[in-house]
Amino acid sequence: MTDWRYDLVPVSDDRVLEVLVRGGDTGSRAVLWFTGTPGGAIPDEDLAAQADRYGLRLIQPLRPGYGQSSPRPGRRVVDFAEDVDRVLQHYGVAEAVTMGASGGGPHSLAMAAVLPQCRAASVLVTVAPREAEGLDFYDGMSLSNQEEWRLADQGPDAVRPWLEKAAADMHPEEGTDGILDLFDDSVSAVDRQAMASPAGANLSARFAKAIEAGIEGWFEDDIALTTPWGFAPESVTRPVTFWTGKQDYFVSYKHTVWLAERVPDADLHVFAGHGHLSLRPAHLTAIVDDLVGRAGWS
Repeated sequence: MTDWRYDLVPVSDDRVLEVLVRGGDTGSRAVLWFTGTPGGAIPDEDLAAQADRYGLRLIQPLRPGYGQSSPRPGRRVVDFAEDVDRVLQHYGVAEAVTMGASGGGPHSLAMAAVLPQCRAASVLVTVAPREAEGLDFYDGMSLSNQEEWRLADQGPDAVRPWLEKAAADMHPEEGTDGILDLFDDSVSAVDRQAMASPAGANLSARFAKAIEAGIEGWFEDDIALTTPWGFAPESVTRPVTFWTGKQDYFVSYKHTVWLAERVPDADLHVFAGHGHLSLRPAHLTAIVDDLVGRAGWS
């Protein structure tokens, strides 16, 4: 097992970000991993092995409100780049590549738009902007996931009680059963197989870490993702590769395709046999190889 540690990194006069790091205290290049919504960072030995192949440090910042990260009410997707910039300065990282899945996907894309240190980004099974022109936002999305998103559409007062109840009902410390109960119709057959593997245990642990101090991070994510992100996909200047699967019922693969069609010079990979949870474990080596290659580091 590799060595991991959680740090509290100051990102403003009154806020800290909890960051999970490994790979020592030296090295000017890193890979950043942004988990989905709700998004807690836990040790990930598969991802660590991929970072080690290229001699990269692995940094997982928890977005505001998750774990021990200070809340940042009203944050937009793009605002997270300010915090990540300070995190990279703290660790002396001059160049980074970013990966993000699901609710972490737009945040990875934001790094490719505005983060000075970003050299390339991977965006997996992502949600598109709520105002995406020409996209039926709810087409192909399970009813259970629609419930949360439609409440977020209505505003903070509508979605917060739902999140409080969902967190209370989830019991992630008991494994994947609570998650399956809450999002049963979102989980395709291939994703059920993934949840029965170590990836399922990792998902439960990430959820537990995300809500250990309450639902503020989850709440802030929902509002940030359903209101303007603060940047346009067309403004992205770094290389980006999108990855998605047609058996994704959490967020339809059409969201990822919509974004890929608008980000300049983006690459897109669509897999007929994968879903929301199964894609990354199955294709992690290819994802990292592509990311490093697009950054010009290979």
